[in-house]
Order: sequence, then C-alpha cells, then structure tokens
Amino acid sequence: MKKTMRIATKITAIVVFIAIALLALPFAGRTALASETTATQKADDATKAYLSYLYDSATAFLSVNSNKLPADVNAALDCARANASPVLNSDNLDDCTTAITNLRIQLRVAESTLAGTPIDTNAAPDFITGTYGYVNANMAKLPVSSGTANTVASLYANNRNLSIPMIRTLVVNNFVERLYPQAFGRSFDVAGRDAYVNGIINGTYTGTDVITMMFTSPECTSRNLSNEAFVTALYRAFFDRDPDTAGRTNWVNALNNGMTRAELVQTFAATTDWADLCNFYMINA
Repeated sequence: MKKTMRIATKITAIVVFIAIALLALPFAGRTALASETTATQKADDATKAYLSYLYDSATAFLSVNSNKLPADVNAALDCARANASPVLNSDNLDDCTTAITNLRIQLRVAESTLAGTPIDTNAAPDFITGTYGYVNANMAKLPVSSGTANTVASLYANNRNLSIPMIRTLVVNNFVERLYPQAFGRSFDVAGRDAYVNGIINGTYTGTDVITMMFTSPECTSRNLSNEAFVTALYRAFFDRDPDTAGRTNWVNALNNGMTRAELVQTFAATTDWADLCNFYMINA
C-alpha cells in the first residue's frame, strides 16, 4: 500500500511538472513574439524625414510668428516642438508617430489661427517657406536660386540644437550677407551686418530699407561702377540672378538717359520679385 502511494505521488509530481511546463510554453512564445514585434517597429526613412520637416517647419513658423499668436496656441506649438526634439534621432516608430501627430496638429492650429480660417486638425500643415519641404515642393517657382534656397533650408535643418531666436538670426544673417558683395564688392563686417540684422528682426528696418541704404551709400557710390555693372549688381541682389539681355539693356539705357541710380533702386524694390524674395526669408519687404 505504501509503495503504491509513493508511486502515485511521483506520478502526480511528474504531471504537475509537465503541466507547468506546458503553461510556460505559450508565455515564452508570446514573449518571443512580442520581442520580435517590438524589434521590427522601426520608423522608416520617410517617416523620420517627415518628422524632421515638421520640426523645422515649427521652428521656421515660430521664429516669425510667435508674437502674433495667442499665448496658448504659441505654447502648444512650442511644446510639440520641444517634445519632438529628443525623438529626431530615434528609430522608434511609436515615438516618431506621436511626435509627427502632435506637430502636425499644432502647426495646423497655429496656421489657421493666424490666417483666421476654420481649424481642421485632420489637414496637413502648409509648406513653411524656407524649409526643405517648401523648397522641394516649389522648386520650379522659387523666388531665389536653388543654391540660395538650399542654403536657407540647411540653416533650419543643421542647427536644430539652437534656440528659435538664434536660428532666426542665422537666416536673416544670410539675407544681409548676400547683399554685401553686390553693394560693396566685399564680404560683410560683423558690426555692420549685425546692425542691419537687428534692425530687421526688431522691426526697425524692412528688407527694402536695408538694400536701399546699401546701394545708395557712400561706400557703394565710391566703387564707381559702370551703369552695366550697377544693373548687374542690382539684379543679383534683388532677384538672386544675373540680368537677362533685354532687362540689362533696358535699365542701362534708362540710366544713360537720366534715371538716377537711387530711382532705379526704388523701381527694383517695388517689384513682386523682390517681395517674393523677402517673403522667402520671411521678412517684411
């Protein structure tokens, strides 16, 4: 009888052991499957590129419009941008998707609020001027050369560790710096550039104020440029390109026949091409 009981006890122990082992198998399988699923949930290049574009768009938008937005709208977009910052170098799909959704919604809200239009949080935000997304979408009709456009876009994309005001300053720096060789035949001096840049940022100067001061300055006059060279310099400064033959001939003839250089500067400043170029830099023409 005792022997039978010992055998029964052993059998019971074996059965319990097998039951525990069988219960553990699905759990182990689920754990392995979960690990495999987690490992495969990586953001692809397109997702990460879109996140980067939205981040740069938020930076560009806030750099110009933060003081025009209601405080709560400004704070929400700034918060979405701040939360997205540590995700920019992440491969985690969930983190990227969350950051994209938040940035997309807050950008749409901010744009609609500024424009005074109904808010549709399901809509994609507009392309923000100056960013790579804007450049790629509008390459055929950019108001600046592709080289200038990509330089400006790179300022947003390559300086994400900087604050919004610092990045804004870099962009306006580029606007002013590109005028120096045309107006003065030299590179910029820091003090002079900073005076123009600060004036633009704080609203003292418009883009037209700056370019007019440069091209009507004693330094520019002292270069004694020929009328043809002066017209070429204006085209490069105002329109970011060399003059076409007909345009150069027309304006050189106008100067030869009594139009002053100051008048020609004002004529160029009144064009839509100049307004478009200033808009690309998001400054007042």
